[in-house]
Amino acid sequence: MNTENLAVVIGGTGSIGGAISEQIRSLGFKEIIKIGRMTNPSIDFNDEQTIKNAAEFIKNKKKAISILFDATGILHDEENNQMPEKTLKNINLKFAQKNFLINTIGPSLLIKHFAPLLDSEQKSVFATLSAKVGSISDNGFGGWYSYRASKAALNQLIKTASIEMKIKNKNSIFIALHPGTVKSKLSKPFQKSNLKIQTPEESAAHLITIIKELKTSETGKFFNWDGTELPW
Repeated sequence: MNTENLAVVIGGTGSIGGAISEQIRSLGFKEIIKIGRMTNPSIDFNDEQTIKNAAEFIKNKKKAISILFDATGILHDEENNQMPEKTLKNINLKFAQKNFLINTIGPSLLIKHFAPLLDSEQKSVFATLSAKVGSISDNGFGGWYSYRASKAALNQLIKTASIEMKIKNKNSIFIALHPGTVKSKLSKPFQKSNLKIQTPEESAAHLITIIKELKTSETGKFFNWDGTELPW
């Protein structure tokens, strides 16, 4: 991995995104670009043009991307007092749409516009934050319909993109990562005493270790924060 290249963190102003940025810096990267809704350039998943503009901004840097880390995601919506659905009767159209926009459609547009900018000479990584509850075969408890489904769809996107990019860029690696339960705004309502709760810094350190040790043969896989492979 060429640390003279760029590292880009989408959602880099959030808890996990900020910690990821610092961990990437520890790898030796000098230029880490954090992009969020309030940065310049900014990204709004409601507006594909903002994603295209951000990609153009990166392209104009005249350097390839070695790490693209997508740290975006939604689990609950405080603004509209919406929580993950415990039962079918709780499914809400607008909340479901928001889950898929942020957890699935947005990342797919990131792949569309940023994948062509990944380094093709040395190892490059496109990593996205998924969730263990997005694993269909690991679903033993049910509930959380929109979140589970949107993350399962994200996993499918990563797998599918990895297959296409094996032809277009043999040095690129596309992976989904489960960060664990992290002390953040996203998971705050769901932090329980019986869960292992990590700080953003702890989780980020684990995730970057995975990225550092990845082989190109591992593209299209889904990893837990501890490095173990998760089932789709």
